[in-house]
Amino acid sequence: MIYLKLMPNNSIKGASRNLRELSVATEVGYKITVVSADIDIIDGEYKYIYSGVRHLTYDIPKLNRIGMIISDNKSLIRKLRKIDKDVISCHNITALFIGWMSTWFISKKRKPKLIYDSHEFEIGRSGDRSRAEKWFITHLERFLIKRCAFSIMVNNSIADEVQRIHKLKQRPIVVRSTPNLWNIDETIIKQKRHELLSVLGVSDDTFTIMYHGGIMNNRGIESVIELVSMNPNIVGIILGNGDAKYMESLKSLTVQKGVSDRILFHPAVSIDELWKYVGAADAGMVIIRNVCTSYYYSLPNKFFENIQSLTPIIGSDFPEIRRIVNEYGIGLLCDPSDLIAMNDCVEKMRTDGVFYESCKLGLVKAKEDLCWENEKKVLIEVYGNLIKEINE
Repeated sequence: MIYLKLMPNNSIKGASRNLRELSVATEVGYKITVVSADIDIIDGEYKYIYSGVRHLTYDIPKLNRIGMIISDNKSLIRKLRKIDKDVISCHNITALFIGWMSTWFISKKRKPKLIYDSHEFEIGRSGDRSRAEKWFITHLERFLIKRCAFSIMVNNSIADEVQRIHKLKQRPIVVRSTPNLWNIDETIIKQKRHELLSVLGVSDDTFTIMYHGGIMNNRGIESVIELVSMNPNIVGIILGNGDAKYMESLKSLTVQKGVSDRILFHPAVSIDELWKYVGAADAGMVIIRNVCTSYYYSLPNKFFENIQSLTPIIGSDFPEIRRIVNEYGIGLLCDPSDLIAMNDCVEKMRTDGVFYESCKLGLVKAKEDLCWENEKKVLIEVYGNLIKEINE
């Protein structure tokens, strides 16, 4: 049984969720081929991600308009038709459209099954889409999703909205972006904390907030800088990579606010090393701005990575973040546009030791529950059922 993972505008490098999903497909019994846009690898040549997983890459232009999909990907579609496959798992709406087109004129008996594995709320994404493009994408998703064996969404709110908007009989399957259960070492975390705070020239007991993840606009990074500027009792760490121009604007902001000596910018680290850094902070800042519906319904990787590192969370008061923070008692919620409310959260964590320890206790329970070892059980079932259906 051959499983083709189609990621035409995304790199497999650093795609931790995709790699976890591929490991589940392998576990169930699929042979894997990945098609993605790692353009630094020779175009069209197979490499191996890990044993048995073939990786075929193409230099594919970034698509800004849905109408460019056909004209820019004729060659890819022709090549996909020649690849043996029983299942095509599509990373986003672009991939789903390309995957669906690659099945044209294939007999019903031999036609590969489509999986729509959407990592965002596609209809609710921001960007430069016109009203006509938004209308087209909504109707395109409705048309394609009904031609899939099943679809996967990253949380309940998005699954519910997609089912409601498209009037689906079958609710999308929910698989959250949880990491594996991390085995952390508190001694190593303390050493890393000392190392990081030494760079800032402050003592190890200085209250430390951290943003980690992609350095992008509307992720609340400016708010971290503003918080440090208004609260002399804290320091901040910004861990991740981003566009050089945007990074420079953030560093300029720290100078403007007079906190360049209390904000540490650190490049991204590997997923295997991440717990050492995230665990070194006193509070993880998951303060995404409400700039689009996709962000409002988000439940990002960094949220679960804080949980796995046992780091209390200060998060945006959005539905999915709120649900887990309240259920497990692992942090505080605030309006991500309200700096005063955000600072109140920081101060409560910094000064209320009883509350802070209760968050730590809640994290122990959340860490055991919200891990890939539990989350992947849904995938094992649906992938296994799909094999049975194909073999019937």
